[in-house]
Amino acid sequence: MLRTPTRRTALTLALAALAFSQASQAQQTPPAWSWQSGESSLEAGIDANLFYYSMSGTWWNLAASSAPSFDKKRGFGELWVQPKLNGRSKLGGGAELYGALSVGASQTLDADAFDYKDQGAVRFGSAMVGLRGQTEGLRYDLSIGRQPYTLGTGMLLTAGSANGFSWGAGASTPRKVWGRSLLAKAGYGEFTGTAFSLEPDEAPEARTDTRVQGLALEWARPKMGKAGLSWFTVPRSTSIYPGDLAPLAFIENGRKDLDTWHGWADITGLVPGIPTLGLRAEFAQQRNTITRANGRRDPMRAEAWLLGASWWGQTLPFAPKFSYHVARFSGDKPGTQTYERFDPMFWGNGLDNWWFGANGAYSWLNANLRAQRFIIDAYLSQQDIVQLQYVRASADQLNSAVQFGQGVRFTNTGLLVGVPHKKLSNELHLQYVHLFTPKLVLTAFAARNMPGAGLKAIAPQGTSNWTTLGLGLTASY
Repeated sequence: MLRTPTRRTALTLALAALAFSQASQAQQTPPAWSWQSGESSLEAGIDANLFYYSMSGTWWNLAASSAPSFDKKRGFGELWVQPKLNGRSKLGGGAELYGALSVGASQTLDADAFDYKDQGAVRFGSAMVGLRGQTEGLRYDLSIGRQPYTLGTGMLLTAGSANGFSWGAGASTPRKVWGRSLLAKAGYGEFTGTAFSLEPDEAPEARTDTRVQGLALEWARPKMGKAGLSWFTVPRSTSIYPGDLAPLAFIENGRKDLDTWHGWADITGLVPGIPTLGLRAEFAQQRNTITRANGRRDPMRAEAWLLGASWWGQTLPFAPKFSYHVARFSGDKPGTQTYERFDPMFWGNGLDNWWFGANGAYSWLNANLRAQRFIIDAYLSQQDIVQLQYVRASADQLNSAVQFGQGVRFTNTGLLVGVPHKKLSNELHLQYVHLFTPKLVLTAFAARNMPGAGLKAIAPQGTSNWTTLGLGLTASY
């Protein structure tokens, strides 16, 4: 029974460490080195990850039809080291100048799930400066450069940097920062408004030359949660969309001029008498005009939403937390002139948010997808956390692109893409986290993804279950 203040504090620390192992890996702990002179200070530290993955049945044996030599069984490691330096200097009038600089080195050992072998790169992480302060109750924060930024919970804008490809570390995804960014924030009380301009840091193999500009307004209360509304547009992008006959009819520059409205609410304690009941709702609406391969101009009308609830039994043995999410990302409905496939943009922020399954997240790109997710977190001790997830993935539209043309097949009516049955996969994911210290965390997991009728129907060679075992050590000093 978690009733004493000491155990509650440890439980809060454990929950923070779980988020740390899945998301930004940033801990509010004393730096490894610090220096101060008058009103100026510097802090230096280092982040490091070491992960090993063992896979069998990779890609459910779907590669056998086009790449018979692809090895479904593989083991590979990923290494990440990032020295970092943060500085700040207090100015007059309550203002503060601050900045961050880091360099990240990644390396994949052997061949990953995408068959990129022994790839790695050394690149800048953060490289930014900012000015922040407060005057007469009004907060302000202006920053520019390479830095992380998450809109809301990460449904559309959080993964500012590419991972994998020739840069390595495609499974552990340590890079987060946007290649270029300008953030202007103003806040009063519990409300914060943000104007942003973002450009992702993209690997050469996946470059889309995308720029995002928008506005956001968010309300946040630490003990309750947050809610917000945003609008953004894409003035520049070469990102392609799959067409009716993908991969033969890609829509060039599909993302350019895309407008998106996005809202979110993640609130705990809203219901009287149930203080640990959490409620969550998100939506996104996208509008644009796309040009198909034959030159025809059609409207784009895409939608996405998520509903969720959680309850944390803090007074029960092992303090279990139960969460359930159901989400829908629209697919392109065959036979209509309107283009309905949702563009997930730069989504992410962890398995509790917008990655639907450890293996499934490789494949289900939050477009033409319906997902249900059930999570149980249990806190075995002050240092030990166990999480079990079940994710059910289905296609939103039959015979419509799920990714970028997988499942192309000839039928009596011609060439089709996508799956003929909605069920894509079921995944079980078991994860164990041990805190040696708040700065040193061990993570072990096992994921088993079982193909559904949709995948089986497009694989005449037969399918197999996709199983991954992972072990990782994460340090932040």
